[in-house]
Amino acid sequence: MRANSLASSFVSAICLVTLALLGGQPMKEEHLMKLLKDFVALKPREISGFDAHTVVQRVDTKWGVTIVRLLQGLRRKGTGKPGRDPTEIGIWFEVCPSRDVAYEGALGFTTSQRIYPDGAGMPQGSWTGLPIGEKSWATAPGEGPSNLATVARLVVWDDKLALRVDISYPPLDPMARTLIFFPIEQKDLELSELAARLLLTRGNLILLGWQELPKLRLVVNRTALEAKETKKRIALVPVGAVLQRLGGRVERRLGVFTCSWRGKKVTLPIGARMVLVGNWTYHIGGMREKRLKWAEGRVALSLPVLFDGQEVWVEGEGIAKALGIRVQRKGETLALLTQ
Repeated sequence: MRANSLASSFVSAICLVTLALLGGQPMKEEHLMKLLKDFVALKPREISGFDAHTVVQRVDTKWGVTIVRLLQGLRRKGTGKPGRDPTEIGIWFEVCPSRDVAYEGALGFTTSQRIYPDGAGMPQGSWTGLPIGEKSWATAPGEGPSNLATVARLVVWDDKLALRVDISYPPLDPMARTLIFFPIEQKDLELSELAARLLLTRGNLILLGWQELPKLRLVVNRTALEAKETKKRIALVPVGAVLQRLGGRVERRLGVFTCSWRGKKVTLPIGARMVLVGNWTYHIGGMREKRLKWAEGRVALSLPVLFDGQEVWVEGEGIAKALGIRVQRKGETLALLTQ
């Protein structure tokens, strides 16, 4: 019930402010700041167990451009676990005037990128590393306690968005002469990635002017549905509704959706500009896979995998290629054909 309420509030808010995006007109700064604070920012307990404190600010950068920045502090306490209570997640989310500015902003969030282009940090020229776990974690502490402060940092960028997420634990004994820190647990790294994915998809919905996008008639197994079309004539389809008509299923784990149909598996990570075909399995900081004989790989997308709080949306050409079906378009009607 709470999820539906959040989704309804978010969509209603987009209705009020996205008119400023139509016709290529930039959104007014005050509208953008309000939307970031009220509807893009993570809500208390939206990331399981974490409260949230939010600040939105206008920032004049040293290179002469203005960005709007969302700052959030997520805090979890009362776990009763020494060395993990409280757990803190810090978020820097920036909406920039151009892709170049967003990329430079993301580089500024890393500590080693300019020195080691192929080492730690965001890889040179990357475009949203987060979705498939490729070098998205600029730092992700390993196993075993350490006398160095434990902070895992996730850095990604996408179009006009730059994002940094830090997660940290307190020292085991704050009064000790030598402070000992535990490494970040896998489940907390995954919660941090979920936070990043939700912010990325909401930011992209704003940039697209989601609620005002034209509708397309979508036909799947002789059933009529609704798709959406961007200004660049990219058709976006509701994956859950499509799979239901095809007789398949969609499951979600945190920020990743998985489609199963006729023995095929397609993984849709929220915020990704690609979908994964085959038996891909995640681990933080990279990707491991089990190769199957019948085809496995990645399908690149022009737009990220989007989630509006109720449904996951992917461009029609991309999901059709991943599932091995055909797309046919006639005028304002889009058909997904299984044979």
